[in-house]
Amino acid sequence: MLLKKIFSALTVLTLLCALAVGFAAPAAAYTLPEDVRLNARAAAVVFLGGSAEEDAFIYEKDADAVHAPAALVRLMAGAYTLKQVKEKGLDMNTVGGTYTLDLFNTYVAGTGVTAAGMEFGEQWSLRDLLTVSMIQTASDAAITLAATVSGSVEEFVAGMNALATEIGCEKTHFANVTGLDSLSQYTTVRDLYRILRYAMQYPEFAEICSQVQYNVQPLSGGRGYTIVNRLDMLRASSTFRYTPLKYGRTGLSEHEGWGLASVASDSGYDYLVIVLGCPTKGENGQVGLHYLDTMALFRWAFRNFTYKTLLADSEILSSVKVRHVWGRQSVNLVPAKAFSTVVPNTVEAGTVIKKVTLTQTELTAPIEKGTVCGKVELIVNVDEKIGEVELVTAEGMQKNALLAALSGIGSVFTSVWFWLIFCVLLALIIGYIVYAVLDARRHRRRVGKKR
Repeated sequence: MLLKKIFSALTVLTLLCALAVGFAAPAAAYTLPEDVRLNARAAAVVFLGGSAEEDAFIYEKDADAVHAPAALVRLMAGAYTLKQVKEKGLDMNTVGGTYTLDLFNTYVAGTGVTAAGMEFGEQWSLRDLLTVSMIQTASDAAITLAATVSGSVEEFVAGMNALATEIGCEKTHFANVTGLDSLSQYTTVRDLYRILRYAMQYPEFAEICSQVQYNVQPLSGGRGYTIVNRLDMLRASSTFRYTPLKYGRTGLSEHEGWGLASVASDSGYDYLVIVLGCPTKGENGQVGLHYLDTMALFRWAFRNFTYKTLLADSEILSSVKVRHVWGRQSVNLVPAKAFSTVVPNTVEAGTVIKKVTLTQTELTAPIEKGTVCGKVELIVNVDEKIGEVELVTAEGMQKNALLAALSGIGSVFTSVWFWLIFCVLLALIIGYIVYAVLDARRHRRRVGKKR
């Protein structure tokens, strides 16, 4: 049991470290074509690879600028809930939370936030509370969920902030779960990517967020009814319907307008698009600008980018000198792994610039295969870096004892200490010889005088 807990802890730690590093996804800020003009003040398009490490930002606009998340706070609320459910072993179908008058008076009354219509004393399962919180604004479900999972809304918010720090969010802080604007509630496009990427590790997250409609069955105190997803891009009856969309979440800030984070899949490709700060209406009175921006970015990505292998793990890119190896003066360097990502359709592997930087220029045997000696950066369009891979030795090499011995002897004669000692001994010998010669002369003179 102890070993299982330790393994689980190490697994989580490894994942968090990978996410924290992977969330600094390779960025190649490609330029949008002239016919794609955004209303959003901040945005990003991210190719979703098999892991966060393989993700790639292919477009970003002020991705690190701070904005009000509004109801996008539910992305973190959902992620944190699923984390707690897993860690505490909670059954989402049987563990329930009750909506109370105290919760209403403390967090909802007078705020104007939208509610799902829970009645006081009504008890919903965690699954119902979480699902309704994710597919609607539903402030009543959100605060009941928070109080049930953590004991209080405040503790739940503190947990969200702690998780944000753990996964590498740099400019994010939460003050509530309802989505009300607050000076102490803010985030960025890049941090929302980190939050969503973390949430994706839980299969239930996508399943819950993709519900077009959901049937609530209270555990007690109410009757069942159907909740409809507020995301128009998922609904077949909406003029904003976008078929490739898998799931998403909107947020409306009183001061900054609409935001939307969503994931779409088409022809084997998955992309995440985030837009923040979209006006509620355009200059001509058009609404749904956050939907239009999102669809335009998805279409641009799906039509103009292709997943390609740009670097093979067997490609020789450089070499370094080796010592004490019979018949060899150098060892070849190859990428530690193959590198593949999405690039514009016109980019081919042969047109990618491979900038090699060595951290070691000479190795002494024995040498292990895979010894890191530098890195290679991959660049397109002259100066757009799309990734980097470590350079490692292509093979291992054994030490030759004779060459090592000869080298050791040779190193003695090239040593500063050797020459210092040699000079001192030479000076002593010369001094002794001079002394001996002079002493012999003095001795002969003394003998001559006696005669």
